[in-house]
Amino acid sequence: MRGTSGLVEASRILQLLLGAEALGRLRGREEAYREATGCVLRFLGARHALLYKVAADREGLQVHPLGWRIADDGEDFWLSGDAMLPSFDPGALLLECYGAAEGRCLHCDQGDWTVVFAIGPHLRANWLLEIHADMRPSDLELEAVASFLRCFRNQQELWDYANLDTLTRLLNRKTFEESFDRLIDRAANAQYERLMSRGPVELTRPCWLGVIDIDHFKRINDGYGHLFGDEVLLRIANLMRNSFRASDRLFRFGGEEFVAMIHHAEDEVIAAIFDRFRQAVEAHQFPQIGQVTCSIGFTRIDPSRLPAELLGQADEALYYSKESGRNRTSQYEVLIAQGLIHAQENISAAHQAEADIFFD
Repeated sequence: MRGTSGLVEASRILQLLLGAEALGRLRGREEAYREATGCVLRFLGARHALLYKVAADREGLQVHPLGWRIADDGEDFWLSGDAMLPSFDPGALLLECYGAAEGRCLHCDQGDWTVVFAIGPHLRANWLLEIHADMRPSDLELEAVASFLRCFRNQQELWDYANLDTLTRLLNRKTFEESFDRLIDRAANAQYERLMSRGPVELTRPCWLGVIDIDHFKRINDGYGHLFGDEVLLRIANLMRNSFRASDRLFRFGGEEFVAMIHHAEDEVIAAIFDRFRQAVEAHQFPQIGQVTCSIGFTRIDPSRLPAELLGQADEALYYSKESGRNRTSQYEVLIAQGLIHAQENISAAHQAEADIFFD
């Protein structure tokens, strides 16, 4: 019997190791979240699990639900990419785990065992994984899961290095093309759902692409130095995170250029969404510099257009904003309708050259 038990245990450990190996082949965060949580659920024979992103600052600890998984029926829900539900104060068990030196804690309530793992260094964890099970995991099982989650964290650090801008921690230019393809797919699906008059109404709304440029950024660098220029970029990135929705995709391409991909927003509110960010930048007091402004151009995602054409449309609207005095927001379709710019059947050479930078 001991031999059989040992083989079963070895098989379970092997499955966990194979799960750790699989993490290295995954390209997206959502896939990694799903795979890591599923591996832990299966290994512990648990009922369900929830994964949280941790945000710690001077005001305290906040957690953002990223998704959950239920073992019996295989049901799960994960937010795509880096999207997150609104944050909230963690419960006592999550808070206890975050502060625990061993990086985990257990609690039993009338036979329901809850195990929480802190994923990351002590008091600097990036995620909290909450597991619900009918039986208490053994110490060996807990240590095996902790080792597996360290592999998960290492994989996520490699993902960050490859996909995030090192200064602002926004998505970088390298990730733009793949994200843009997904945005166009979403816009196509939304268009189809509108035509068929079916599906959740929020998923039938159009998608948008906005290009943002900091006004007179060269003057800031030349007049105050690159240290203050970098501080401006950092604060602009934070204002983007606070102004746009968690489901939107935010990029920095280098220099003073940023891009926002907006998922499922009505025509009536999209201008206000972009202009809210512009106003937030204008109202913000930047250290030593004072006021900084930005110009924005955006366009609706037409799935029948090539990515380079769509980028060219947003860029043309941005150019109009800058030529019209800067510190303003312009929509390509509105400018066309008002006769302020003229639609071109083919993307201009200038726009094509710029698009080639993004789509090479």
